[in-house]
Amino acid sequence: MSRETLLIGGVLPGFVAALSALFLKRAPKLTRTITLGALGLSAGVLGCLAFSTGASVTKLSYPWIPSWGISFGLKLDALSAFVAATVAFMGFVDLIYCFGYTKPEEVGSSFYGWISLFVASMIGVVMSTDLMQFYFLWELMLIPSTALIVYWGTGKNPEATGFKYFIITHVGALMILISFLWIMNATGTSDMDLIAGRLAALSPGVLTTMAVLLLGGFAVKMAIVPFHIWLPDAHSEAPLPVSVLLSAVMMDMGIYGMLRFLLGVFPSGILQSLSLPVMIFGVISQWYGGLEALGQTQMKRIAAYSTISQMGYVLFGIGSFTRTGVSGSVLHILNHGLAKALLFMTVGSVIHATGAHDLDEVGGLGRKMPLSALFGITAAFGLAGAPPLSSFHSEWRIFAGGFDSGRTTVSVMAVACSVLTAYYALRMIIRMFFGPGTGHENARESPPAMLAAMAVLALSSVLIGFVPRPLSVLVDYAVKTLGLGG
Repeated sequence: MSRETLLIGGVLPGFVAALSALFLKRAPKLTRTITLGALGLSAGVLGCLAFSTGASVTKLSYPWIPSWGISFGLKLDALSAFVAATVAFMGFVDLIYCFGYTKPEEVGSSFYGWISLFVASMIGVVMSTDLMQFYFLWELMLIPSTALIVYWGTGKNPEATGFKYFIITHVGALMILISFLWIMNATGTSDMDLIAGRLAALSPGVLTTMAVLLLGGFAVKMAIVPFHIWLPDAHSEAPLPVSVLLSAVMMDMGIYGMLRFLLGVFPSGILQSLSLPVMIFGVISQWYGGLEALGQTQMKRIAAYSTISQMGYVLFGIGSFTRTGVSGSVLHILNHGLAKALLFMTVGSVIHATGAHDLDEVGGLGRKMPLSALFGITAAFGLAGAPPLSSFHSEWRIFAGGFDSGRTTVSVMAVACSVLTAYYALRMIIRMFFGPGTGHENARESPPAMLAAMAVLALSSVLIGFVPRPLSVLVDYAVKTLGLGG
């Protein structure tokens, strides 16, 4: 089977599963199974492609709007392969968790259809070959995520939360669109492989403005301060499996956009002029998210604010514009996803067992939920970047890249935030599982499907931590696609 065929096989199943939900409205269990199979197939195919890609590039392209020179296609290089495989893998594990957390007859077939479309559109974004295709799928990604918040949200006013999420992230998308149209007008093409060579002829002022627009647009998706205001409500009020996708997966789209369009397109001189401001915004987000997480008692909001902090780590590494720092940010796409999904799933286990959402309402659950407690500890140490877990490798690279850039003061501030991260994450886990008991005598360990999903994430983090080389090789190839390889 050719790589081109496998490429289609990695993208198409999620869209097919989403379409099947329209015809299986009275069979939610079957829809759930089809969705699990589709995402599992995508994860398997994309995972195999990722580890066999190396320096090769596989591309399919078809005319979409020929009169405008716009095409529709799929491209797989080391960077897109790594991110797409991560998205599919996390979506698959999240669906496994759904088997224990949700009841099909309560959420209905549409719930699984929207999740499938959400994951499939994110994979499509990563594999886009054309600016307009990228933007179309970027907007498509917004529809299922908004629907999942509005129709299945658990907060007091999910409609308002979904509306705020839609409007603010749409403002970010508009910034991206303006820059894309400007690039197309200036270069005469929307082909992502051609624009870099043609942008070099533009003036520094024009290039800087284009880059800042893209930075702002992708920073909204990453919830970088001050573009973060949509995230706490959206991530905390979405149903738990959707919170996992929003926090551990969707944020990767903003990271990918910055990597692909800033580092992969703009001249190094423009990037260096933006380096210090980008790193400063990264550190601000690290500390703001961490301090806000420390001040919360609602468990999902703690996890939500920690996402802002973790995206600050990633932005800091990107802003260093060094090979080491950027490779750390690329690697953190997966490592943050593992730790953050595990943290949200641990919170979900506590909510599932007790019905409580606040730290003040839980405590002493470790005896009744020992496996969930173990997974929660793993998540907390993963967020803090503690060895031997996988996040240690990515955070070490991020910090090393900061020092390599010569920005010593902001680098020290970034490293110091690791202490805050460890404190707020462990504080939550200790209070949930080892603090004074608060009743909940009927609390029981999570169902097997939920534990299985959490085990996959925890074991993946440990395995990568002990055997990092295979993934490091893939990440190094990904960084080379951005022109930063040695």
